[in-house]
Amino acid sequence: MVSTGPAGEGPPVLRLAPDPTLDLPRALARHAAQAPEAIALRRPGRHSNYLTTSYRELHDKVRLTATVLRQAGLTVGNRAVVMIRDPEEFLVHLYALMSIGAVPVLIDPGLPRTGVRTCLDEIAPHAFLADPLAHLARALRGWARSSKPVLVQTGARNRGPWPHIRGLRAAARTTDREGAPPGTAGDGPALIAFTSGSTGCPKGVLYTSHQLALQAQYVSTAFGISPGTPAVCAFLPFSLYLPALGAQTLVPAFDPRRPADADPKALLDTLTRFRAHSLFGSPALLRVAAQYCADHHIVLQHLRDVASFGAPLSTPLLNLLDTCVPPTTRVRSVYGATEALPVAMADRTCLRRSLDNPTSRPPGSLVGTPLPGVEVHILPEDLPPQPRWNPGLAQPPLHIGEITVGGSHVSRAYFARPQDTASAKIHDGQRILHRTGDLGWIDTQGQLWYSGRKAHTVHTPNGPLYTEQIEPSCNTLPGIVRTALVGIGPPGAQRAVLCIETTSHTPAATRAATACVTTHLTGVTGGDLVDHVLVHPGFPVDVRHNAKIERPVLAAWAASRLPVRAQQPHATAPSPYSGETP
Repeated sequence: MVSTGPAGEGPPVLRLAPDPTLDLPRALARHAAQAPEAIALRRPGRHSNYLTTSYRELHDKVRLTATVLRQAGLTVGNRAVVMIRDPEEFLVHLYALMSIGAVPVLIDPGLPRTGVRTCLDEIAPHAFLADPLAHLARALRGWARSSKPVLVQTGARNRGPWPHIRGLRAAARTTDREGAPPGTAGDGPALIAFTSGSTGCPKGVLYTSHQLALQAQYVSTAFGISPGTPAVCAFLPFSLYLPALGAQTLVPAFDPRRPADADPKALLDTLTRFRAHSLFGSPALLRVAAQYCADHHIVLQHLRDVASFGAPLSTPLLNLLDTCVPPTTRVRSVYGATEALPVAMADRTCLRRSLDNPTSRPPGSLVGTPLPGVEVHILPEDLPPQPRWNPGLAQPPLHIGEITVGGSHVSRAYFARPQDTASAKIHDGQRILHRTGDLGWIDTQGQLWYSGRKAHTVHTPNGPLYTEQIEPSCNTLPGIVRTALVGIGPPGAQRAVLCIETTSHTPAATRAATACVTTHLTGVTGGDLVDHVLVHPGFPVDVRHNAKIERPVLAAWAASRLPVRAQQPHATAPSPYSGETP
């Protein structure tokens, strides 16, 4: 159950009572039995029309596809890579795989070629279920060649020699449809989702059926999702949970790999035509929708919940959202990771309040109150791997360190990466704590603040400079779209460079924006450690959310723009955050 009031009344009260026998396919089957004609999915069709799938149709297609996959030789524990863009086929294949006990594997198709190859080599898949272009890339680039997987083609047309799912379904024996195994509830492997690799090599995160069910319940209780709720989900993997909750999944017409380039008219059409109650998306996508609404004086009166995933909700975006949703709409910034989602949540009233007295606390952006059932600890940021939990490691409030989270829904391991697992996981009896690689601190009210990625800290000769120490206030300046702090040189002798994106690219506008930022930095704690401000035409970002900045790429660009002598560190006053803790 959940009790949520209007924005400003604090975080929702969650009472989780997980059913250990219920996995996602069983939950879908239950909704199909109880409300077979209810709408499960609406997705874009031709000529601005939408295709509709009922719960009965979705469940029947899942059962038939499960038969096809089982007849193809897949069984419990087999790993199947899924690279399918069509929302219905994506969900059908995921649920079909889980219903026979096979393990779907999700990899961002937008990753660099070497990244996709590394993921597939590690997985050694038993099946490759994908659109024609993904099959063509696999064949031409030798992906997963040594594992000889079962190949199944999806998509509107048969465009290659690979067996197409339509023909396989037509040939499937109807009598076998009743014999599909009932899934893998409990601690059996149920899903492998690769991280985006934005701060290193992508890693396969292992989830069990029980953990997926817990995550679905968090989605239900935290965001008010109940049977029939029309929800726009602009992050395809997240839509995995909605059919198990009985929701009406609304998928707008956009490229999931490029949410920042989404057509705002298409987004608004989906939101308004079906009077969506909930909107889930990355800050990049929310900005597209909110800017269009603000420009056209549109207020989405029917929206009850807006949730931002992938990066903190910035003040400029919050200001935009204020203009296009009612005051009673719950606008939340959700903090989490592929290994642990969700962790904490902050509503817009708390986010506004967090802007008060920024100089009287450690640097950081509020990410919210940890959700019930989630424990958060702050560990020293230079702490080596820890096989066993020691409560004495936890830092007191107001001390910056590595954010470490525990909970039943937190993943226990990476697939085939024992060293990464040992570095990121801490055992405490049957519990697992996950080291996120994020830096942050906890205030005296128990709220969690994010100071930046550990890998993105700029280590100057005068102490560390955190990304959230500099960027949030600079992002609010006139003429600025966003900023990114990067370091040039070896750790301990790095030169801090602040890259900026401007609203206008004219020489006069960029000069004015640079001068504004430079002046502003003189009043920011640690701002004197920033040596250069450079205008960038458009930051490189991650493929998943279009929100996480690819800082190594940006740092290389900044280094190429500066003469060698300008890259040498110089001595200034020490940072107030020098040392292990403030």
